Amino acid sequence: MSAVISPSVGPARRAPVSARVRPAESDGPFQGILVPGLNGSDEHHWQSRWRQHMPWLRHIELEDWSQPDLALWQVALERALAPLSEPAVLIGHSFGSLACATYAMARPERVAGLLLVAPACPAPLCIDDLAGPLPVPARVIASTTDPWMDLEDSRRLARHWGAAFRNGGDLGHINAASGVGEWRQGLQDLRWLLTQRDEPNRQHA
Repeated sequence: MSAVISPSVGPARRAPVSARVRPAESDGPFQGILVPGLNGSDEHHWQSRWRQHMPWLRHIELEDWSQPDLALWQVALERALAPLSEPAVLIGHSFGSLACATYAMARPERVAGLLLVAPACPAPLCIDDLAGPLPVPARVIASTTDPWMDLEDSRRLARHWGAAFRNGGDLGHINAASGVGEWRQGLQDLRWLLTQRDEPNRQHA
């Protein structure tokens, strides 16, 4: 795939090689964790396609993907991040976006940035229950036709978190059913986030 992410920082901004030693199996231009939402991400989901083309990406593992319990996702994130020698970019979809944001507020030293796609806030959770602002760079991408959260609520959540926001257009829940394939526009969002890792986090309307 021509859209594989490459390092987005110039040589002057890279840490010395000795400070960036990684296990060979996780070697890549950045550390990243894929965080699905409820019921996981099937083989046609853009998260699964990204992992096919960026094999250094890790993903969380859960025994039961059907429970909207943030604590379960936090434990899974902690396990996925434990082997990494540096902070990681968390790439969350749906309920996984809430898990990523919640984890980043609890463990900001472990997180380099957040890509939060089509956030979903199932009952009994509500937007006002989610603390903010986020302590790391973040971007929320939402759809005008998402059945799980309308566009204005997604925009309000981004403001609550102090995150950048992008209207992704008519893409439903931005999942396999949306027909986005590998979701190249999302890869552009990821590239943007990688450029923000060393910059102060700012609020974007």
